[in-house]
Amino acid sequence: MTRWRLAAGAALLLGCAGRDVERPSLDGPYACGPHTCTSGQICVTESAGSQCQVNDDAGVGPYSMYAWVCEDLPAVCDGIPSCSCAGGLGLCLGVGGSGREVDYGCI
Repeated sequence: MTRWRLAAGAALLLGCAGRDVERPSLDGPYACGPHTCTSGQICVTESAGSQCQVNDDAGVGPYSMYAWVCEDLPAVCDGIPSCSCAGGLGLCLGVGGSGREVDYGCI
């Protein structure tokens, strides 16, 4: 089993190595929850987990988004939104929305 995991990990790394990363279009305007982001901005969202940040009175159920904010893409991102360069609270859950949305949350 361990040998299989090492082989799978190596294949993944080698398969991704050397490829140019495609920059997403940050042309605006586009929707970010109840907000509208303009050109050059990313949508940073926050999601509830199975129990954390859940607030039934406010309509926030398990795994639902509860916060949205449009932010200028930091220069350190070099045009590519990612967990390591976008600012958000909590655990980064990934990049979505055609590469323009970075989601943070809790488990």
